[in-house]
Amino acid sequence: MTEGWRSVVLWGATSLLVAAVAVSFVMWGLNGPAYLIDLIAAYCL
Repeated sequence: MTEGWRSVVLWGATSLLVAAVAVSFVMWGLNGPAYLIDLIAAYCL
């Protein structure tokens, strides 16, 4: 039973990572790298 939950958690984490990378590439393509840098700076500061 534990093995099944590990698989679900692993697939979920992988899906979130792929979605985050896809969104990053879309933002990069639409607004250029400065937009992502500004976004990261806004959240960190």
